[in-house]
Amino acid sequence: MIIHITKDRFWMERSSIERWPEILAKLPERMNCSSKYALAEEYLNYQTDEQGRIVRADEVYGLFGAEWKNGKLIISGCNFIKKDSEGYCLSREAVDMVRAYQEDNGWEKILARQLLKYSVRVRGLMIGILNGEGIFFKKKFLADSRKAYVEVDNVKYYIFNPGKEAKNLNDFMQTFSRECLGGYWKKELEIDDNENIEFEGMFNKAPSTSHIGTFLKMPLTLFEFLGWFAEREPGRFVLDTEKMAEHVGADVVESLKLDGFKSDLDILRLLIKEHGDSRGYFPVAIVGELLKERVDPLSEDNLDWWIDRYFMKGITEGKFKLAGTEQGQPRHGRGLLGDKEKQLIKLVF
Repeated sequence: MIIHITKDRFWMERSSIERWPEILAKLPERMNCSSKYALAEEYLNYQTDEQGRIVRADEVYGLFGAEWKNGKLIISGCNFIKKDSEGYCLSREAVDMVRAYQEDNGWEKILARQLLKYSVRVRGLMIGILNGEGIFFKKKFLADSRKAYVEVDNVKYYIFNPGKEAKNLNDFMQTFSRECLGGYWKKELEIDDNENIEFEGMFNKAPSTSHIGTFLKMPLTLFEFLGWFAEREPGRFVLDTEKMAEHVGADVVESLKLDGFKSDLDILRLLIKEHGDSRGYFPVAIVGELLKERVDPLSEDNLDWWIDRYFMKGITEGKFKLAGTEQGQPRHGRGLLGDKEKQLIKLVF
């Protein structure tokens, strides 16, 4: 199935993340008009040029969702404004975000969730960051972005680079097209999970990369504002997936993980195999420290507290069972809950 995607249009200034809720607040929930251009003229008092294009207000395009036009399925934006048989209407998320904005109550998280659910390019960007080792900048975060890259399956993708001299976001979206579209659009558009997905532009086979570096910085600025990024080492920025899940829901974070993505339990099993004995007993302090470094590197919690919380929470939630405990040696550390009789533990998954 071929899906045509327009240029991504977000708010125009990195400091103006409130621009979209401000626009949506001016709109009624139901708009009886035949095109997005008519909507912009009638309800927002925007001007259009001779060809019907909205003048000096490109950010409004990113608010629209998907529609069929001349036999083409076109995705314009993040699905805050939906097309139906009667015209256009605000999505439930748009109504919720406007209310939250007016009450100054977490509207930024609703915006972030919508971007991750429905923006194909934002999904591609975040899939690359999450499933690799982060995003790499030569200098500081979002600086010199043409040279920034993500690396997945040993392939570097220069995701802000509009040129063809190296693999860029278009190449990533071609390789991971189903994941970039995501389950939310598939459900909305009634697309089968096994359907082959191809992205094309509006006028060329390849989606437009014009000004991609400028526009894709806008959602990353929002995510940075929410505290999702931290510099793990000079130039490498990683995501705090726990904070992401707290803000936008675990379902959204899970939708960004590729097949083969190692969960905390996958990593724990590998560490137990590496550091445990033939009976399955392992030093909980040593394995716990390595686990924290791999799955929760941004946490500033005390290490001993983190280890105790992780294993006790896992037992309580039924992720695994504590099958045995033993006293170890001084090199094995403090033991679970500071108990020397639990320096070595055995789990059953």
